[in-house]
Amino acid sequence: MPGNQEGGDQMARKKTLEELQAEREKAEQDLRMRQENLKKLKQKEAELTRSQRTHRLCTHGAMLEQYISPDEFTDEQIDRILKAIFRRSETIEMLQSVKRQAESQSETY
Repeated sequence: MPGNQEGGDQMARKKTLEELQAEREKAEQDLRMRQENLKKLKQKEAELTRSQRTHRLCTHGAMLEQYISPDEFTDEQIDRILKAIFRRSETIEMLQSVKRQAESQSETY
């Protein structure tokens, strides 16, 4: 009865193929779901990054306005003032010193 055995083997292979196809469909569906989740996470990350940048810009702008009134100077004038300040060697040295201090403090913690 080898003929019957062959038919049984074909049925077993067909069942295995169907199982593999079902597994593949499930894996593809899972992949699509995970890709959508990744897309949402990336969007949320970008939103948080924008939010942090906006907060930082507003904070730094408010600090600057303590020293330079926006009503007294145009944007171009403020730009020239800042360029002049940040080109001075004393300012550059002070910035480097502050940066080194921050780095050494972060290494301590």
